[in-house]
Amino acid sequence: MIKPNKLTDPKNCIIFNSYNILAFLKRKKKATYQETLKSQTDILGEEANDLFLLSLNFLFTLGKINYVEELDSLELINETK
Repeated sequence: MIKPNKLTDPKNCIIFNSYNILAFLKRKKKATYQETLKSQTDILGEEANDLFLLSLNFLFTLGKINYVEELDSLELINETK
């Protein structure tokens, strides 16, 4: 369970980093792994490197993004029903 406490920095948490990844992919629809990582380091600095893989795992688990191995890219999954 993801449980914040009073010492949790909102800018250095998985949920905030995941939100930034989703916002980036919403604009681009599909982006390479390196483009997505660079967008996060531009926003958060080097701290993003530690949280990037954890955030991607979180988004994969939720079914929000997909990895295309042939293109080495991430894409946003459109959930229109």
